[in-house]
Amino acid sequence: MITVRNATPAEWRDWDLMVARFPNSRIVHQRAWIEWLEACGCGSPLCLIIERDGEIIGASPGLLARVGPLRLYGSPLPGWQTPMMGPVFDPDRVGARELILALLSFLEGRHGVHHVELLSDSLDGAAMRHLGFRAEPVPTYRARLYPGETDRGFTALKDSARRNIRRAAKLGLVARIEEQESFVAEHYDQLREVFVRGGNTVSFGEERVGEFFRRMRAAGKLLAVSVSLPDGVSIASGLFTADGRELLLWSWAHRTAYRWFRPTELMTWTVMQRAMAAGCVTFDLMGLGDFKTKFGAELDTTKQRWVRSRYRWLMSARDLAERGYHWQQGVRGRLARLRRFGWGQADEPERVESPA
Repeated sequence: MITVRNATPAEWRDWDLMVARFPNSRIVHQRAWIEWLEACGCGSPLCLIIERDGEIIGASPGLLARVGPLRLYGSPLPGWQTPMMGPVFDPDRVGARELILALLSFLEGRHGVHHVELLSDSLDGAAMRHLGFRAEPVPTYRARLYPGETDRGFTALKDSARRNIRRAAKLGLVARIEEQESFVAEHYDQLREVFVRGGNTVSFGEERVGEFFRRMRAAGKLLAVSVSLPDGVSIASGLFTADGRELLLWSWAHRTAYRWFRPTELMTWTVMQRAMAAGCVTFDLMGLGDFKTKFGAELDTTKQRWVRSRYRWLMSARDLAERGYHWQQGVRGRLARLRRFGWGQADEPERVESPA
C-alpha cells in the first residue's frame, strides 16, 4: 500500500536533503523556491510525503490556492514563473499511476481539492490520461554544458554568438555578477521595457522579482548578472539559478537603445562559465525563442502540464479564464506600447525573451 501524508515540521526542516535523493529533483522542488511562491501570494505550501511500507519513496511539493469556495493544488499553477515542479519519486519503487492515484485520493479526501495541476517531465502519459488528466505541452530549449571544458562549451555556441561575445569584449562591455539588491529595480525596469516593446505587459510586480533575488541569494543558488558600457550604464541584465547539475534561466532583458551591442550573448556566456565551474551539465533556457539556439540549445518537449478537475465545468471555466487573461494582457500591452512609442513606430515588435 502507498500512503500519502503531510510533511512533519522536522521533515520540512530537512526537506531539501530529502527531495535531493530522487533523480528528478531540481531547485524548484526545494524550500527556497516554495517559500518564494508563498511570499508572492501564490498559496499556502502543501508539501506531501509519499511512503510504501513506512519508507519514503517520493514527495509532492506544491501550494494550495483558493478561488472563492474552490481549492486548487498547484505544482505549479500557470503564472507562477516556475518551469516545472510535480512530484519527485523513485521510479524503481513506484509507478506514475499508483503514485498519482494515491496523491489524488489524499488531496481530494483530506484537503477537499477540486483542481490539480502538475508540471513534470517524469510522469507516464498513458497513466496520467487514464486517471483523467489532460496534457498541455510546455516546450523549452535546453543546452548541454561541459564542466572543466570551457573551450568546448564556447565551441558549442553558434558562430554568431561567439562573434558577438568577442565583439562585446572589444567594445569594452563589462559583465559582472551582482550581489546588491539595487540590481532588482534596474532589472525590472529593463524587463518592463522589453515587454512593452513586444506589445505585452509584465504580469507581476517588482516585489516578486525582489523576493526571488533575496531568497535564491540566501539559498546560495542565485546568479544575477548585468552588462554595462565602459561608462557604467547598465544595458542588459538577467536572473539565473545554478543548483546541482542544472543552470536555469528565470528572466533576462536588455535596453532597446543598446540592443545592437548584443549584450545578451556576453551576459549568458558569463553565467554559463560560472555554472560549468560549479559542475552544471545542463542549461534550461525556460521557454521558446529561436534566439536561444545560439547557445547550443535544442528543443526539449518532455515537459507536460497535467490538468485535472473534479467537475467538467471547472475545467471549462479554467480554460475560459486563461483565454480571457491572455486577451486582457494583450490589450494592455498594445496600449502600453502605443503610449511609449506612438502610432508611428516602424520597428517590428521585439520578441520577449523571458519566461514571464
